[in-house]
Amino acid sequence: RGILTGLNEAFVIDAETRKRLIAEDKKSAEIIKPFLLGRDIKRYRESISTRFLIFTRRGIDIKSYPAIYGYLSQYKEKLMPKPKNWKGAEWKGRKPGNYQWYEIQDAVDYHEEFEKPKIIIPTIVKSASYAFDIDNFYSNDKTSIIPTNDLFLFGTLNSRLADFFVHSIASTKQGGYFEYKPMYIEKIPIASGEGTNKKNLIENLAQKIISLQKKLADAKTDHEQTLIQRQIDATDNQIDKLVYELYDLTPEEIAVVEGNI
Repeated sequence: RGILTGLNEAFVIDAETRKRLIAEDKKSAEIIKPFLLGRDIKRYRESISTRFLIFTRRGIDIKSYPAIYGYLSQYKEKLMPKPKNWKGAEWKGRKPGNYQWYEIQDAVDYHEEFEKPKIIIPTIVKSASYAFDIDNFYSNDKTSIIPTNDLFLFGTLNSRLADFFVHSIASTKQGGYFEYKPMYIEKIPIASGEGTNKKNLIENLAQKIISLQKKLADAKTDHEQTLIQRQIDATDNQIDKLVYELYDLTPEEIAVVEGNI
């Protein structure tokens, strides 16, 4: 799961604030991470964000980061963990927990996984929106991640068939949205692809879509965008066809899948 800070107002900063904190103390750069929200993540697209996360994880020596400490101090009242025996009026800080006021609320013991190649999954979307990240982005609790550089898995997850399966088991939200949570994603049966040429083909086609999405983002004219989008759609269809073949779907079964996605 992505990171739950307990107070994004304090821990999520813009580029200008990051620049200022590093100017005050170069060590600040060690714990300021590029950060994505669930809505920043788009299918096959390169992750782009102007947000950063002050990642003061559990056990950090905050005295080693004086600029960060000073910045977070302005939010101290809102960041204080609620005492277990609190009996007063409404608590102004965060929920009870074994963390210091300047620390991220969740333990995030797996934080090193964010700095590996990974598939990022936005939690609430209408259809498959898996993105592949190699830029060490951290992401919020409206996402989950699969630490891997497996483009075969990436292409398979983004296929119509895998999405059909998720839609058959996942909880739904208003407006046609589905929950893409680990409890559902982990149940997707992934064909190995070993012993066939389909695995390499799907890997190559997934990489092609990633490259085409970058070109689409840089396209200057409507005509250029239309041509690139056609290439993306055609490549997407090629992956779907290969995935259908991997799972031995009949034409009738393919019609059911495509009629429901």
